[in-house]
Amino acid sequence: MIGLLIASAINLAGLQASITAPTTAFRSCLREAAAKAKTDKVTGDGIEAYLRSACTGSMGSLKEALIEFRLKNGMTRKAAASDAEMTVNDYVSTPADNYKFMASQDAPKSQAPAVSSATVASTPKPQAPAVSSVTPAPTPASAPSQPPKP
Repeated sequence: MIGLLIASAINLAGLQASITAPTTAFRSCLREAAAKAKTDKVTGDGIEAYLRSACTGSMGSLKEALIEFRLKNGMTRKAAASDAEMTVNDYVSTPADNYKFMASQDAPKSQAPAVSSATVASTPKPQAPAVSSVTPAPTPASAPSQPPKP
Protein backbone atom coordinates (compact mmCIF):
# COMPACT_ATOMS: atom_id res chain seq x y z
CA MET A 1 0.00 0.00 0.00
CA ILE A 2 2.75 2.44 0.97
CA GLY A 3 4.73 1.43 -2.10
CA LEU A 4 1.77 2.30 -4.32
CA LEU A 5 1.45 5.70 -2.65
CA ILE A 6 5.16 6.43 -3.12
CA ALA A 7 5.00 5.33 -6.77
CA SER A 8 2.02 7.63 -7.37
CA ALA A 9 3.83 10.55 -5.77
CA ILE A 10 6.92 9.96 -7.93
CA ASN A 11 4.76 9.68 -11.04
CA LEU A 12 2.95 12.95 -10.26
CA ALA A 13 6.24 14.70 -9.56
CA GLY A 14 7.53 13.51 -12.92
CA LEU A 15 4.42 14.74 -14.71
CA GLN A 16 4.67 18.09 -12.96
CA ALA A 17 8.31 18.40 -14.00
CA SER A 18 7.24 17.95 -17.64
CA ILE A 19 5.29 21.21 -17.33
CA THR A 20 7.78 23.17 -15.24
CA ALA A 21 10.45 23.62 -17.91
CA PRO A 22 8.11 24.94 -20.66
CA THR A 23 6.34 27.19 -18.14
CA THR A 24 9.61 28.68 -16.93
CA ALA A 25 10.82 29.20 -20.50
CA PHE A 26 7.57 30.89 -21.53
CA ARG A 27 7.47 33.19 -18.51
CA SER A 28 11.08 34.26 -18.98
CA CYS A 29 10.40 34.89 -22.68
CA LEU A 30 7.43 37.09 -21.71
CA ARG A 31 9.59 39.09 -19.28
CA GLU A 32 12.31 39.62 -21.89
CA ALA A 33 9.76 40.57 -24.56
CA ALA A 34 8.08 43.08 -22.24
CA ALA A 35 11.44 44.69 -21.51
CA LYS A 36 12.25 44.82 -25.23
CA ALA A 37 8.81 46.31 -25.93
CA LYS A 38 9.74 49.32 -23.79
CA THR A 39 12.81 50.01 -25.91
CA ASP A 40 10.78 49.45 -29.09
CA LYS A 41 8.12 51.85 -27.74
CA VAL A 42 5.23 49.45 -28.28
CA THR A 43 1.85 50.99 -27.45
CA GLY A 44 -0.29 49.61 -24.65
CA ASP A 45 -2.89 48.40 -27.14
CA GLY A 46 -0.34 46.43 -29.16
CA ILE A 47 1.57 44.79 -26.32
CA GLU A 48 -0.42 41.54 -26.20
CA ALA A 49 0.12 40.83 -29.90
CA TYR A 50 3.78 41.81 -29.51
CA LEU A 51 4.26 39.36 -26.62
CA ARG A 52 2.50 36.54 -28.46
CA SER A 53 4.56 37.02 -31.59
CA ALA A 54 7.83 37.31 -29.66
CA CYS A 55 7.19 34.09 -27.69
CA THR A 56 5.48 31.91 -30.30
CA GLY A 57 7.90 28.98 -29.93
CA SER A 58 7.84 28.73 -26.16
CA MET A 59 4.08 29.33 -26.15
CA GLY A 60 3.55 26.37 -28.48
CA SER A 61 5.72 24.05 -26.40
CA LEU A 62 3.90 25.09 -23.23
CA LYS A 63 0.51 24.42 -24.82
CA GLU A 64 1.61 20.97 -25.94
CA ALA A 65 3.01 20.13 -22.51
CA LEU A 66 -0.20 21.28 -20.84
CA ILE A 67 -2.35 19.28 -23.23
CA GLU A 68 -0.27 16.12 -22.70
CA PHE A 69 -0.39 16.59 -18.92
CA ARG A 70 -4.16 16.97 -18.93
CA LEU A 71 -4.65 14.03 -21.29
CA LYS A 72 -2.68 11.84 -18.89
CA ASN A 73 -4.98 13.02 -16.10
CA GLY A 74 -8.10 11.90 -17.98
CA MET A 75 -9.30 15.03 -19.83
CA THR A 76 -10.53 14.91 -23.40
CA ARG A 77 -8.30 16.47 -26.03
CA LYS A 78 -10.79 19.26 -26.74
CA ALA A 79 -11.13 20.19 -23.07
CA ALA A 80 -7.37 19.93 -22.55
CA ALA A 81 -6.68 22.21 -25.53
CA SER A 82 -9.23 24.75 -24.29
CA ASP A 83 -7.75 24.66 -20.80
CA ALA A 84 -4.21 25.04 -22.17
CA GLU A 85 -5.31 28.07 -24.22
CA MET A 86 -6.84 29.68 -21.12
CA THR A 87 -3.65 29.05 -19.16
CA VAL A 88 -1.51 30.67 -21.86
CA ASN A 89 -3.91 33.62 -22.02
CA ASP A 90 -3.51 34.07 -18.27
CA TYR A 91 0.28 34.01 -18.56
CA VAL A 92 0.19 36.62 -21.36
CA SER A 93 -2.37 38.89 -19.70
CA THR A 94 -0.31 39.53 -16.56
CA PRO A 95 2.71 41.17 -18.23
CA ALA A 96 0.41 42.83 -20.79
CA ASP A 97 -1.67 44.45 -18.03
CA ASN A 98 1.48 45.52 -16.18
CA TYR A 99 2.89 47.03 -19.38
CA LYS A 100 -0.35 48.92 -20.10
CA PHE A 101 -0.40 50.30 -16.56
CA MET A 102 3.23 51.40 -16.70
CA ALA A 103 2.71 52.92 -20.15
CA SER A 104 -0.20 54.97 -18.83
CA GLN A 105 1.92 56.13 -15.87
CA ASP A 106 4.86 57.08 -18.10
CA ALA A 107 2.69 58.95 -20.63
CA PRO A 108 3.29 62.70 -20.51
CA LYS A 109 0.51 64.56 -18.77
CA SER A 110 -1.43 66.88 -21.03
CA GLN A 111 -0.70 70.48 -20.16
CA ALA A 112 -3.36 73.14 -19.88
CA PRO A 113 -3.44 75.48 -22.88
CA ALA A 114 -1.58 78.72 -22.44
CA VAL A 115 -3.82 81.68 -21.57
CA SER A 116 -2.94 85.07 -22.98
CA SER A 117 -3.29 88.27 -20.97
CA ALA A 118 -5.92 89.54 -23.43
CA THR A 119 -8.11 86.53 -22.64
CA VAL A 120 -7.73 87.12 -18.90
CA ALA A 121 -8.61 90.83 -19.26
CA SER A 122 -11.77 90.10 -21.24
CA THR A 123 -13.01 87.41 -18.86
CA PRO A 124 -15.74 88.78 -16.56
CA LYS A 125 -14.95 88.65 -12.87
CA PRO A 126 -17.40 86.80 -10.63
CA GLN A 127 -19.69 88.97 -8.54
CA ALA A 128 -19.68 88.68 -4.75
CA PRO A 129 -22.96 87.28 -3.38
CA ALA A 130 -25.35 89.79 -1.89
CA VAL A 131 -25.49 89.85 1.89
CA SER A 132 -28.92 88.89 3.14
CA SER A 133 -30.56 90.51 6.13
CA VAL A 134 -32.17 87.24 7.24
CA THR A 135 -30.86 86.04 10.57
CA PRO A 136 -30.16 82.35 10.89
CA ALA A 137 -32.38 80.25 13.14
CA PRO A 138 -30.90 79.50 16.53
CA THR A 139 -29.29 76.11 16.83
CA PRO A 140 -31.05 73.75 19.22
CA ALA A 141 -29.34 72.98 22.47
CA SER A 142 -27.48 69.72 22.49
CA ALA A 143 -28.95 66.85 24.46
CA PRO A 144 -27.18 66.01 27.71
CA SER A 145 -24.67 63.24 27.38
CA GLN A 146 -25.98 61.36 30.40
CA PRO A 147 -29.60 60.79 31.42
CA PRO A 148 -30.72 62.56 34.62
CA LYS A 149 -30.36 60.58 37.83
CA PRO A 150 -33.62 59.70 39.67
